[in-house]
Amino acid sequence: MRIVEYRILAAAFLSATIAVQAQAQFSSDFPGVPRASISITSSHQNRTSWALSGFRIPTSGTTGDTIGGGVRVGWGQSYRIATQFEAGFDLTLLDGSAVVPPSGKGTDTANKAYVRGLAGYGIRVGAKFRPISSLDPDGYGYEVSIGGGFQPKLKALYGVERRGDSLRMGGQFSGDQKPNAAFQQNPFASLSASTIVAAMASYRARRVRGDAALVSESVSSPATATDPSPIREVDGISLRAGGSFRILPSLAVGGSFWGSGSPPWWDEIQLGLPGKRKNEQFGFLLQFGSDPESGIDLMLTSPTGKFSESARLFIRARSTR
Repeated sequence: MRIVEYRILAAAFLSATIAVQAQAQFSSDFPGVPRASISITSSHQNRTSWALSGFRIPTSGTTGDTIGGGVRVGWGQSYRIATQFEAGFDLTLLDGSAVVPPSGKGTDTANKAYVRGLAGYGIRVGAKFRPISSLDPDGYGYEVSIGGGFQPKLKALYGVERRGDSLRMGGQFSGDQKPNAAFQQNPFASLSASTIVAAMASYRARRVRGDAALVSESVSSPATATDPSPIREVDGISLRAGGSFRILPSLAVGGSFWGSGSPPWWDEIQLGLPGKRKNEQFGFLLQFGSDPESGIDLMLTSPTGKFSESARLFIRARSTR
């Protein structure tokens, strides 16, 4: 079994070479930062995504580390309506993770290797209105938009998880799955419903691009103690910003900051890991491509705040037509 778990982890890390990442329901040029801009070259932005995370966490009282990783596959689209409106959606198609505790950690089921896979969850829908814009024919200038979105309280369509020799399945059309001795979490629980309201501003020049947004997120149906939401809940107001400087015609450097708000991987299922975890608030960014409103974004973050312990790397592909 241990050999199988390591092979799953190896496959997850190899997937990083083709990873891309979706962005929550508003079109975006910087991961985690909704943009005010509405496409001028096309009426449709497409986002197909892969995302990878990996970690190695020292575990007290053992001679080894807890290691693991995860892969998330998402899909999203945004559509321009007339000249001032946009509507879109995002959801997770597949999500998988594996955790391998150090040898000698224990013989009880809860301390054995864990593998999980989910399909079809975390849908967000939203729309925005751009009342202010000042752009030249090439699309350079500034724009201001307001928008809102909603995430319903839904379970994953289907899922399976295994810890040691214990296996169970769940999902939208399966019976309730509660935490127990073998499975101390419930990834099949309903995600808490939430609403999002955002005020956004964008600036575009030939070499410099910038987006900023003030985002209010409200959890309308908080999780219960008996069946908590499997994702990290965000409830409050956050400032988000992203920017880049083009150093070559097809290469720009920059970063994204989402602070205390929901990250680009907003519906990532949480894992019970040893030690205290930090929530990522920013990422270092490389952008490839010379076509406006399209390209490949590569961003690096650390889930624990220490790159020696954990790293999250993804490449997001955006296209417009």
